[in-house]
Order: sequence, then C-alpha cells, then structure tokens
Amino acid sequence: MSSIGTERPAYDNRQAAAAHQLGQIIEAVDTAREVAEEAEPKVWHFASSADAFAAVDQEQVKDRDILVVESEGAVAFVVVTMPVAITDQHGAFHPYSHLPLPAREFCAGDYADSVERAEQIAIDQSYPLADPDAAEAARIATGKPVPIDIPRLLVEPRDILHAFGVRLRVIDTGTRIDAEIGQSEWWATVQGVTEGDSRRTYRGRWGIAVPVETAAWDIVTVERVLPNASA
Repeated sequence: MSSIGTERPAYDNRQAAAAHQLGQIIEAVDTAREVAEEAEPKVWHFASSADAFAAVDQEQVKDRDILVVESEGAVAFVVVTMPVAITDQHGAFHPYSHLPLPAREFCAGDYADSVERAEQIAIDQSYPLADPDAAEAARIATGKPVPIDIPRLLVEPRDILHAFGVRLRVIDTGTRIDAEIGQSEWWATVQGVTEGDSRRTYRGRWGIAVPVETAAWDIVTVERVLPNASA
C-alpha cells in the first residue's frame, strides 16, 4: 500500500521560523553596515604630502579618501586621482584654489562628506583652512560648532575649548572668590572631547582657574553652535 506524502512547512514551529527570520535580519544588517563603511571616506596619515601623493598615484588611496600630513599641517581629499588640500598649507597637494567651485559644491556636492570630515580634522588640529568663510557658513547652516575667538570670560557651558593642545568640552563655568587669597577668579569644569584628549590631560572631569583680570583680556578659541541668520 502506497502512502501519499503531504507538504510540510519549512519550519515545524513558529519559534524556529522566527529564529530563521532573525538570522536573515542580522545578516542583512551586517551587509548594510559593511556597505556603508565601504562607502565612507577613509582617513590616511602620511609622513609627507609627497608620500601621500605617491600613494594616490599607485591607487593605494581611493577617490574621496582623506589625506593627513601632520608634519606639514596639511589635510586633503582625493578627487579621483587628484589630492586637493582644504588647508592653507598644501605641500605637494593641489591647492584649494585649483577647484573651480567651493569644495562642497564641486561635482554637484559629491565630495561634501569628504570635505566636511577633512575640515573637522583640520579644525581639531588647529590647521588654518584654505576657505574658512565657506567652512564656517556651511557649519552654521547645518547647526555644527564653529571655531571663534573670544575673551575667556565669555566661555559658556557646551563650548569646546581649545587649550593645552587638546579640545575640552566645557561642562560648567563662572567666577568666584578664592577664599585663601581673596582674589576673584574665572573657573571652568572641563572634560576631554575624545579619548585621546582625555589621555593627554585627565581621564575624567577636571577644573581650570584663572584670575578674573587675566581672563578678561585672555583670548581663547572655542567651538560653538552659532545661530543661522538665513533660517
């Protein structure tokens, strides 16, 4: 007597089916992450701009990648096979002035992400930008902090203070009287913006204090979100 087989679902129960679906979701997320990471511009550090240029010629560095040469204070982004500096110092790179349009508008904005990241690296390192006005306008328009020079007394919480060769996030600030010496002082509680900034100063929050008469004329650089006049 022959038996007639019946179709069965691929999974015997809902739990197994859910596990399979979860595996597919995880695989899809991992794939999407890999694609996104591959699309992001990579940051390369070189001993000289000449070495960086050679790496581009040899196709070791890809279109839209970013080149950093600390010894020369130069940062560039790669346009196909042409590294263009976004810093005032350009070394062996093509100077910013060679672009026919502002960097963010070049090639219908295809390089905007690379330009923005390159500018942030330059700002973090205190390298002068080749087109600071365009960079500032773009950062204001997108609600990102802009470097400005102000008297120390005008530093506010949430500013990013450039000091001691690092970037410090200002947690709180104000003035007070030092009871021991009877002197007014400006103070701020700060913390390194990055792990590297913290390693070079202190791991946690720490304090800075300066006499008020010094803080009144001492000009410092901070990064601050400025209002967008065109909004």
